[in-house]
Amino acid sequence: MEIGEWKIVEIGDVTVIGYVSRINYYGTQIELAVVGRIIKGQMIWGAPTKLLFKEHRLEPIGTLLDDVQDKKTLIDLALMTRDKEWFEELTGGLKNGISWSNN
Repeated sequence: MEIGEWKIVEIGDVTVIGYVSRINYYGTQIELAVVGRIIKGQMIWGAPTKLLFKEHRLEPIGTLLDDVQDKKTLIDLALMTRDKEWFEELTGGLKNGISWSNN
């Protein structure tokens, strides 16, 4: 597991979506920056909220983001999470006249 990896966690009837933001020294507690929740099939996005989970609870995200959202929403999410690499992947870098801003 690496910082920046996207993961999902089931919490009762809710699926949370986030990226690994910190791994403790022993690798047993993983801090996940949660940016989305799926409740009753409805995707809800929000500002990153950091939560701790045991590593065994985290599952790979697979194609979930591609399956539930359109590309514009994914670009917005990349900007919100300040994920430059993902933003450039989604927009094709500078090909479309879009560039990354550190502001």
